[in-house]
Amino acid sequence: MNTHLSGTVDPGAPGGARPAAASVRAVRVIAVTDRRRMVAPEVLAAGDWLAIAAAFGAAVQGALAGCPAGSVVVQVREKDLDGRPLLALVRAAQPFAPVLVNDRLDVALTTGAWGCHLPERGLPLDDARALAPSLVLGVSRHAPGTVAADLVQLGPIWPTPSKPGAPTLGEAALAAPHGDAALVAVGGIDSEDRAAAAATAGADAVAVIRAAWAGGSLAPLVAAVTAGRARR
Repeated sequence: MNTHLSGTVDPGAPGGARPAAASVRAVRVIAVTDRRRMVAPEVLAAGDWLAIAAAFGAAVQGALAGCPAGSVVVQVREKDLDGRPLLALVRAAQPFAPVLVNDRLDVALTTGAWGCHLPERGLPLDDARALAPSLVLGVSRHAPGTVAADLVQLGPIWPTPSKPGAPTLGEAALAAPHGDAALVAVGGIDSEDRAAAAATAGADAVAVIRAAWAGGSLAPLVAAVTAGRARR
Protein backbone atom coordinates (compact mmCIF):
# COMPACT_ATOMS: atom_id res chain seq x y z
CA MET A 1 0.00 0.00 0.00
CA ASN A 2 1.45 3.33 -1.00
CA THR A 3 1.57 6.12 1.56
CA HIS A 4 0.99 9.68 0.48
CA LEU A 5 2.60 12.71 2.05
CA SER A 6 0.43 14.82 4.31
CA GLY A 7 1.27 18.02 6.10
CA THR A 8 3.37 20.81 4.67
CA VAL A 9 6.67 19.16 3.79
CA ASP A 10 8.15 20.84 0.75
CA PRO A 11 9.92 18.17 -1.32
CA GLY A 12 11.82 20.92 -3.08
CA ALA A 13 13.20 22.41 0.12
CA PRO A 14 16.95 22.18 0.63
CA GLY A 15 18.18 19.39 2.88
CA GLY A 16 20.42 21.65 4.93
CA ALA A 17 24.18 21.46 5.28
CA ARG A 18 25.24 18.07 3.98
CA PRO A 19 28.30 16.01 4.86
CA ALA A 20 31.11 15.81 2.36
CA ALA A 21 30.67 13.08 -0.23
CA ALA A 22 32.04 9.76 1.00
CA SER A 23 34.61 7.72 -0.86
CA VAL A 24 33.27 4.27 -1.68
CA ARG A 25 36.45 2.77 -0.23
CA ALA A 26 36.01 4.63 3.05
CA VAL A 27 32.59 3.09 3.75
CA ARG A 28 32.52 0.50 6.53
CA VAL A 29 28.80 0.26 7.34
CA ILE A 30 25.66 0.74 5.27
CA ALA A 31 22.74 1.45 7.60
CA VAL A 32 19.57 0.31 5.83
CA THR A 33 16.54 2.20 7.06
CA ASP A 34 13.31 0.86 8.48
CA ARG A 35 11.19 3.76 9.68
CA ARG A 36 9.14 1.44 11.87
CA ARG A 37 12.26 0.85 13.94
CA MET A 38 13.36 4.48 13.80
CA VAL A 39 10.19 6.42 14.54
CA ALA A 40 7.83 5.98 17.49
CA PRO A 41 4.60 4.15 16.56
CA GLU A 42 2.42 7.01 17.71
CA VAL A 43 4.29 9.45 15.48
CA LEU A 44 3.89 7.15 12.49
CA ALA A 45 0.22 6.59 13.28
CA ALA A 46 -0.48 10.34 13.37
CA GLY A 47 0.67 10.62 9.76
CA ASP A 48 2.32 14.03 10.16
CA TRP A 49 5.26 13.74 7.78
CA LEU A 50 6.98 16.79 9.20
CA ALA A 51 7.17 14.99 12.54
CA ILE A 52 8.00 11.63 10.95
CA ALA A 53 10.85 13.11 8.94
CA ALA A 54 12.19 14.92 12.01
CA ALA A 55 12.20 11.71 14.06
CA PHE A 56 13.75 9.78 11.16
CA GLY A 57 16.56 12.32 10.91
CA ALA A 58 17.12 12.21 14.67
CA ALA A 59 17.51 8.41 14.49
CA VAL A 60 20.11 8.80 11.75
CA GLN A 61 21.94 11.44 13.76
CA GLY A 62 22.05 9.16 16.81
CA ALA A 63 23.32 6.19 14.84
CA LEU A 64 26.11 8.28 13.29
CA ALA A 65 27.31 9.72 16.60
CA GLY A 66 31.03 9.18 17.00
CA CYS A 67 31.50 7.55 13.59
CA PRO A 68 34.41 8.72 11.41
CA ALA A 69 33.32 10.93 8.53
CA GLY A 70 32.41 8.89 5.47
CA SER A 71 32.46 5.55 7.30
CA VAL A 72 28.68 5.12 7.35
CA VAL A 73 26.25 5.50 4.46
CA VAL A 74 22.48 5.48 5.04
CA GLN A 75 20.48 3.46 2.54
CA VAL A 76 16.94 4.80 2.55
CA ARG A 77 14.90 1.69 1.79
CA GLU A 78 11.21 2.40 2.32
CA LYS A 79 9.64 0.40 -0.47
CA ASP A 80 6.01 1.23 0.28
CA LEU A 81 6.35 5.01 0.07
CA ASP A 82 5.40 7.26 -2.79
CA GLY A 83 7.83 9.87 -4.03
CA ARG A 84 6.93 12.80 -1.80
CA PRO A 85 7.28 11.10 1.59
CA LEU A 86 10.37 9.31 0.35
CA LEU A 87 11.88 12.65 -0.64
CA ALA A 88 11.15 13.93 2.87
CA LEU A 89 12.96 11.01 4.51
CA VAL A 90 15.97 11.22 2.19
CA ARG A 91 16.32 14.92 2.92
CA ALA A 92 15.94 14.30 6.65
CA ALA A 93 18.92 11.92 6.55
CA GLN A 94 21.16 13.99 4.29
CA PRO A 95 22.43 16.49 6.88
CA PHE A 96 23.98 13.59 8.82
CA ALA A 97 25.22 11.02 6.29
CA PRO A 98 25.73 10.29 2.61
CA VAL A 99 22.50 8.71 1.35
CA LEU A 100 22.03 5.76 -0.97
CA VAL A 101 18.42 5.71 -2.23
CA ASN A 102 16.99 2.24 -2.71
CA ASP A 103 15.66 1.56 -6.23
CA ARG A 104 14.31 5.07 -6.93
CA LEU A 105 16.82 6.64 -9.30
CA ASP A 106 14.48 9.61 -9.81
CA VAL A 107 14.48 10.38 -6.08
CA ALA A 108 18.25 10.00 -5.88
CA LEU A 109 18.72 12.49 -8.72
CA THR A 110 16.12 14.92 -7.37
CA THR A 111 17.69 15.04 -3.91
CA GLY A 112 21.29 15.08 -5.07
CA ALA A 113 21.85 11.87 -3.12
CA TRP A 114 25.25 10.16 -2.90
CA GLY A 115 23.99 7.19 -4.85
CA CYS A 116 21.27 4.71 -5.75
CA HIS A 117 21.02 1.04 -4.84
CA LEU A 118 19.54 -1.20 -7.54
CA PRO A 119 17.78 -4.38 -6.39
CA GLU A 120 18.57 -7.54 -8.35
CA ARG A 121 15.36 -7.14 -10.35
CA GLY A 122 15.59 -3.37 -10.53
CA LEU A 123 16.70 -1.01 -13.26
CA PRO A 124 19.59 -2.50 -15.29
CA LEU A 125 22.94 -1.17 -14.18
CA ASP A 126 23.93 0.06 -17.65
CA ASP A 127 20.71 2.07 -17.97
CA ALA A 128 21.15 3.59 -14.53
CA ARG A 129 24.75 4.49 -15.33
CA ALA A 130 23.66 6.22 -18.54
CA LEU A 131 20.97 8.21 -16.74
CA ALA A 132 23.05 9.09 -13.67
CA PRO A 133 26.77 8.94 -14.44
CA SER A 134 27.66 11.00 -11.36
CA LEU A 135 25.93 8.75 -8.81
CA VAL A 136 27.47 5.90 -6.87
CA LEU A 137 25.59 2.78 -7.97
CA GLY A 138 25.12 -0.26 -5.80
CA VAL A 139 23.54 -3.60 -6.66
CA SER A 140 22.23 -6.60 -4.75
CA ARG A 141 23.45 -10.07 -5.63
CA HIS A 142 22.69 -13.48 -4.14
CA ALA A 143 25.67 -15.30 -5.64
CA PRO A 144 29.31 -14.28 -6.04
CA GLY A 145 30.36 -12.79 -9.36
CA THR A 146 31.92 -9.80 -11.07
CA VAL A 147 29.65 -6.78 -11.51
CA ALA A 148 30.59 -3.37 -12.90
CA ALA A 149 28.92 -1.53 -10.03
CA ASP A 150 30.53 0.69 -7.39
CA LEU A 151 29.12 -1.39 -4.52
CA VAL A 152 27.94 -5.00 -4.50
CA GLN A 153 25.77 -6.14 -1.59
CA LEU A 154 26.22 -9.91 -1.40
CA GLY A 155 24.12 -12.17 0.76
CA PRO A 156 22.56 -13.42 2.84
CA ILE A 157 25.83 -14.49 4.41
CA TRP A 158 24.14 -15.75 7.61
CA PRO A 159 20.45 -16.45 8.37
CA THR A 160 18.41 -13.28 8.73
CA PRO A 161 14.81 -12.58 9.84
CA SER A 162 14.34 -10.29 6.84
CA LYS A 163 14.66 -13.30 4.48
CA PRO A 164 13.36 -16.27 6.46
CA GLY A 165 14.32 -19.61 4.95
CA ALA A 166 16.60 -18.09 2.31
CA PRO A 167 19.72 -20.12 1.49
CA THR A 168 22.81 -18.62 3.06
CA LEU A 169 26.14 -18.18 1.30
CA GLY A 170 28.50 -18.34 4.27
CA GLU A 171 31.69 -16.43 4.80
CA ALA A 172 33.54 -18.27 2.01
CA ALA A 173 31.46 -16.41 -0.59
CA LEU A 174 33.12 -13.16 0.49
CA ALA A 175 36.48 -14.42 -0.76
CA ALA A 176 35.21 -15.00 -4.31
CA PRO A 177 36.28 -12.59 -7.10
CA HIS A 178 33.93 -9.65 -7.48
CA GLY A 179 35.76 -7.20 -9.72
CA ASP A 180 36.62 -3.68 -8.67
CA ALA A 181 33.40 -3.01 -6.75
CA ALA A 182 33.45 -2.54 -2.99
CA LEU A 183 32.02 -5.73 -1.50
CA VAL A 184 29.31 -5.31 1.14
CA ALA A 185 28.29 -8.32 3.22
CA VAL A 186 24.58 -8.47 4.06
CA GLY A 187 22.40 -10.85 6.04
CA GLY A 188 22.60 -11.81 9.70
CA ILE A 189 25.19 -9.20 10.62
CA ASP A 190 23.78 -8.40 14.04
CA SER A 191 26.93 -8.10 16.15
CA GLU A 192 30.44 -6.73 16.15
CA ASP A 193 31.80 -10.29 15.94
CA ARG A 194 29.83 -10.97 12.76
CA ALA A 195 30.90 -7.64 11.26
CA ALA A 196 34.55 -8.39 11.97
CA ALA A 197 34.24 -11.93 10.62
CA ALA A 198 32.69 -10.68 7.39
CA ALA A 199 35.48 -8.15 6.91
CA THR A 200 38.18 -10.71 7.68
CA ALA A 201 36.63 -13.03 5.08
CA GLY A 202 36.81 -10.38 2.36
CA ALA A 203 34.02 -7.81 2.78
CA ASP A 204 34.94 -4.14 2.52
CA ALA A 205 31.81 -3.13 4.44
CA VAL A 206 28.66 -4.58 6.00
CA ALA A 207 25.00 -3.68 5.61
CA VAL A 208 22.75 -3.78 8.66
CA ILE A 209 19.12 -3.05 9.50
CA ARG A 210 18.31 -4.23 13.03
CA ALA A 211 21.75 -3.40 14.39
CA ALA A 212 21.54 0.09 12.93
CA TRP A 213 18.43 1.23 14.77
CA ALA A 214 18.75 -0.38 18.19
CA GLY A 215 19.38 3.02 19.75
CA GLY A 216 23.16 3.08 19.94
CA SER A 217 25.97 4.45 17.83
CA LEU A 218 27.29 2.49 14.86
CA ALA A 219 30.85 3.40 15.84
CA PRO A 220 31.56 -0.06 17.36
CA LEU A 221 30.46 -1.77 14.15
CA VAL A 222 32.64 0.58 12.11
CA ALA A 223 35.59 -0.28 14.36
CA ALA A 224 34.84 -4.01 14.05
CA VAL A 225 34.88 -3.86 10.24
CA THR A 226 38.10 -1.85 10.27
CA ALA A 227 39.72 -4.41 12.59
CA GLY A 228 38.51 -7.29 10.45
CA ARG A 229 39.94 -5.75 7.30
CA ALA A 230 43.30 -5.33 9.03
CA ARG A 231 43.43 -9.08 9.77
CA ARG A 232 43.29 -10.18 6.14
